Amino acid sequence: GAWASACVSEIDPSPLAGWLDRGFAGLQLPADALLDAAGYERCAPLLSLLEARDLPLFVHPGIAPGSDGPSWWPALVPYVQQMHAAWFAVRAFGRARHPRLRVCFALLAGLAPLHGERLAARGGGRGEVDRDAFLETSSYGPRAVDATIRALGIDTIVCGSDRPYAPPLGFGPDFGEAAEHAIRVSNPERLLMGEE
Repeated sequence: GAWASACVSEIDPSPLAGWLDRGFAGLQLPADALLDAAGYERCAPLLSLLEARDLPLFVHPGIAPGSDGPSWWPALVPYVQQMHAAWFAVRAFGRARHPRLRVCFALLAGLAPLHGERLAARGGGRGEVDRDAFLETSSYGPRAVDATIRALGIDTIVCGSDRPYAPPLGFGPDFGEAAEHAIRVSNPERLLMGEE
């Protein structure tokens, strides 16, 4: 299936409800709509609708500001920064408002989970894994996925791609069949359908 989208400048959950009634998998929103408490306040009607219907949210990079840099710059700097901030914003602002909402972050949330030790050192908690916060692999390969698994465990990693820019990558022989099954089948099913 497909993910529905919604206008974030003028929030109205009614059109989203119609798309969800037609069978859309959930809602996709740009990360820059959910970077702070104000973003969660503004988007609350959309997120509450998802939560009430037990449907997931997919967070992806928003618009990248213009740059004089090389063509790869947006994918490696502003997109990563947005996803990184969105990962921590759900923890700081989103979970209190939407404790049962399943959220999937594109591009491994900009590798934000790798900063768990730094978060703990700054008083942000120790090692709590949010089983309803998933990370999609985009164009990351075995090293980044392995590091994320070491930080969070395998239960929140879902296979994804950066198509049309890059196809989904394999995870290598070191992961094994059980890990491949979790990343490609079990975890995506739990993201889309809820607890198994």
